[in-house]
Amino acid sequence: MHRKTLLFIFLPVLFLACGIFSPPEIIPPAPAGTLQGHVTIGPLQPVERIGQPTPTPDPEFFTSRTLNIFQADGKTLMTSLHFNPDGSYRVSLPPGTYVVDIPHSGIGFARPLPKTIILHSGETVQLDIDIDTGIR
Repeated sequence: MHRKTLLFIFLPVLFLACGIFSPPEIIPPAPAGTLQGHVTIGPLQPVERIGQPTPTPDPEFFTSRTLNIFQADGKTLMTSLHFNPDGSYRVSLPPGTYVVDIPHSGIGFARPLPKTIILHSGETVQLDIDIDTGIR
């Protein structure tokens, strides 16, 4: 074997042994935070009478709607998810600042959206949403 080849092979080993060169430290990602909540949708009929229960929304009222989660700039979409049939939702995200909103098409608007939230590692943020259908 040539001297240059031996030097090329053994020099890095020597540096590691002497502590001159160390491989980069691998830092594991921080545990995710959780955003969860429940959505209500209504009114579902033009006239709601006192003493009569309001109708229960069909599961499709929830599952057909999406929740968008953007980066802090409010423009870069991180993820989009559908509500569960019971109106609940839950998503795990890396710690950070996010803007939560629904698509602005069709009827209805949502309170308190758009909403900026801050997720911390291992913590849960509860954000309940009220979608007003505009039916009166």
